[in-house]
Order: sequence, then structure tokens, then C-alpha cells
Amino acid sequence: MNNYLSTLRATIVVVKIASRCNLNCSYCYMYNMGDQTYLSQPKVMSDKVVDKLIERILGHCKLHNIDNYEIVLHGGEPLLAGKEFFRKFVSKANKILVEQGGIRVRYVVQTNGLLLSDDWCKLFAELKIGVGVSLDGTPEDNDQYRIDHKGKGSYDRIVKGLNQALNSSYFKEKKLGVGVLAVINIDSEPEAVYEHFKSLSIKSTDVLLPLNNYDQPAPKPSVNNGLSEESPYGDWLVRLFNIWFYDKSPNRLRIRFFEGIIKNFLGKNVSSDDFGTKKCEALVIETDGSIEAVDALKVCGNGFTKAGATLFTHDFDEALQTPLANLYHLSHFKLPQKCMACPVREVCGGGYLPHRYGNNKGFNNPSIYCEDLLKIITHIQNHLFNNMSEEFLNQANVSQLDYLKIKRNFADFNEAESEETLELEHF
Repeated sequence: MNNYLSTLRATIVVVKIASRCNLNCSYCYMYNMGDQTYLSQPKVMSDKVVDKLIERILGHCKLHNIDNYEIVLHGGEPLLAGKEFFRKFVSKANKILVEQGGIRVRYVVQTNGLLLSDDWCKLFAELKIGVGVSLDGTPEDNDQYRIDHKGKGSYDRIVKGLNQALNSSYFKEKKLGVGVLAVINIDSEPEAVYEHFKSLSIKSTDVLLPLNNYDQPAPKPSVNNGLSEESPYGDWLVRLFNIWFYDKSPNRLRIRFFEGIIKNFLGKNVSSDDFGTKKCEALVIETDGSIEAVDALKVCGNGFTKAGATLFTHDFDEALQTPLANLYHLSHFKLPQKCMACPVREVCGGGYLPHRYGNNKGFNNPSIYCEDLLKIITHIQNHLFNNMSEEFLNQANVSQLDYLKIKRNFADFNEAESEETLELEHF
């Protein structure tokens, strides 16, 4: 492996400051997809763990000359940790990382929105913490899966908190953004979801494929909404893309997923942990100080992300060399042979690592959303090319991708065993 790949670093840390939640979403990878390790963890991160975390971040940044760092305050539901926790955390981090270390730190909190209030918005503005709220579309779409512990829907309470943030004078004064994260409900109408988000005055959103894999397949449409059987999520994304791409209104949404794919086709080399061809640079810290690979890998099995690394026994570089963390960070490079031969690999990057897992072959599988990703990526490329001049396309020496042709070419793909692919099966 070349030096670029062998040198790993973490420029983002996802901090699980609370390991309980006031919702009970049926698709939640933390609590409802088989992992039970949260039961043995503290409900809220202690001062001792926070202090060690900040020490580890500083040491890692100095070692790798990192001058920009992102801290994502996460859970469970992070607001359950309380306002004083946020004040102390940011105060300590700013003193050590910013003032002493000269590091520019960006803070983000990902919340379900139920506890968001004017006081919380005032605090987040004071601490310069950006806010992401999880909401899955219309009331009916959201409340199918995002329920509380009594089985009741959460839409009204989420939107109440979301509106507090969207309309906050404190946020506007500090120019803080509020984004919305939506897991695709395959029974929803993508056009209705888009228009509904616009009606809420949301400016920035992202859509996520459900967190499933070969052992826990993704939900299929339970209603006749015109989606194909082999690639329903691809069809859903195509419909969402079409209304988004041709929306010329002043309140057109920003959708990270589409913008990232477009930028890749335009040569920007944009990447995240679910697409692209760069290294993934995040680590997860649990409330007890455990250092883990991306938390979504909990869907692979109970205790799957536990590698024995903690803030008190390992620095970040050591934690990055544990097998699962190493694979996650290089997940767009360590791929099945079918992915390596695919013409959209440099955009797709093999997709999101948790979507590739199955007990039979570990991570030596294409994403369970392989056909869906192929459909939306080729669709986006062709729409881009249709809006470019023939002269430009000739100069760039590019041609349109054919979804059906690629699909036929890979129908009988035989993958030979190799040292690289067998490594993916060790999990």
C-alpha cells in the first residue's frame, strides 16, 4: 500500500455525549438493529472522558499538522446531556484546542429536535454550534418509523423544535446554519417530501439510504408507487433529483448527496463516507471513552464496533490501526473486484461500508444498493451532459454512461479470490 493510504488521520470526531434517546426509531442502528452495548455504557459522558478526548485531539492534530477540526456532538439524543455539559465541553475545547493549539474547530450537534427551545438556540449561538435535525418528510412519512417509546409519532414535536432553530434570531445573528437529515422512506412520494421541506423553509438537507445490509435487507415498497423491484431506491432518488435539478425557484433546496455526485463529475473530487474516492477521516468516541469506527457499523452485529481501543489506552493513530477502523478509513479503496471494475467507481467509491456487510463474505460484497447507486449516478451524469455543449463534451473526451449496458456487463461477473478480497472477509 502506498504511503498516502498507509498514513491515516482523523479530522472529524463524532462524540457520543449521551447514550440514551427520547425517541425509539424502529430503524435506529444504536438501539434497534441488534447492538446492545449501549446498556453497559454511561448515560452521559463524564468530565474525565471529555478531558482525555480533548488531549487526544490536540496530540493528533499536532502530529499530523491538522489546523481544521470538526467535532460532532451526537448520541443517542445529545441534548439529554444538558446545557451545562455543552458549556463545559466547548469551553475546555476552545481553551486547549483553539487558544493553546491554534486549531480552528467547527462544532455541530445532530439532534432529533424534540428538546430544541429558544434557550437551547441561544446557547448554541453563543457557543457557535451548528445544528442538524433529523426529519424524514411529511407527517405520515416521518411517523412510520420515527416514533417514541410509547409508539407515538414524533413529527409535530420535531417540527416545533426545528422551527425554533430556523426562526432563531440568535442563529441569524451568528449566521449559523440549520440542516435537515432524512432517511429515505421508500413508501413516500419524493416529490411530496421535497415540496414539504420547502414549505418548512428548510434551506439545506440530505437524504440517506436506510442502514441495512445483506443480513438485514432494506425495506421494499409496501404501496404501488411506480418503483421497480430491482432498484426502488434508485428510482426514488431519480424522481427526487428531477424535481430538484429543474427547480428554478429562489427557495430551491440544497441536497448534499446530489451536489457531491455532480461535483465529482465536474472533477472536484468530492468525497464522504458514502461515496467518492477519498479516505474517510472520522472516529467515534462512546460515552465510556471507547474509540470506534463509524457507529453505523453497529448494524453488523452486537459488539461489532468494539475493538478494545479507548482514550485511556490508545491514541488516535493506534485506534486507526485496529482492523475495522482501518477498513472504514480505506473503504473506498479496499473494494470487491466487481466494484474495482465498475465504470462509476470513482463516483460511487463502493458506497457506504455498512451496506456491504454480510455474514457469508464479510465486506467482500458490493453495496446492497449497488443497482440503486448505479441508476442514480448514471442518471445524474446523463442529465449533466444533456445540459452541456457538444463541443465541450468532445474536448473533455467523455461519453454518457448507459445504466442498462453496465448492468448487463456485470450480470455474470465472476470474482476470483485474491489476497485483497479475502482480507475483506475476515470480519
